[in-house]
Amino acid sequence: RRSGGLSYGSTYAGPIGAIINPTFDLKRFSALPFASTLNGSCTNVCPVKINIHEQIYQWRQVIAAQHELPFVKQEVLKMAGRLLGSPTLYRGAVASLEGALRRLPNFMLYNPLNIWGKQRDLPHVPHTTFHAWYRKNRKGGDDGGS
Repeated sequence: RRSGGLSYGSTYAGPIGAIINPTFDLKRFSALPFASTLNGSCTNVCPVKINIHEQIYQWRQVIAAQHELPFVKQEVLKMAGRLLGSPTLYRGAVASLEGALRRLPNFMLYNPLNIWGKQRDLPHVPHTTFHAWYRKNRKGGDDGGS
């Protein structure tokens, strides 16, 4: 709120910057539309009711179609699409990586190279996954095909 867009390398900051900046230099600002969750909250709070999250999504489509995504990001998105698109693959990955998922965030945050992380705390990782909790606690016992 208190800093201008120039602290981000351009005149326009935030979600509006993610829409406007790629029009000036698509290659330079191709990462901006991917820095949003697309949850619609930016649209909800916009005082002039600009449909921001849909425009950001459209920029993502343009950037992908024009191959402005770095190769590594393209491959990561493909793998994430396959993993998140298959409940079986997703659950298998979560089960096999459960120990790493408990340690990796702490290692990344609290390693000696991350000065920022020294004053930060992460929430504790739950002992059970949401899917396991849901399967155990839902009424009726029907597993819904999972």
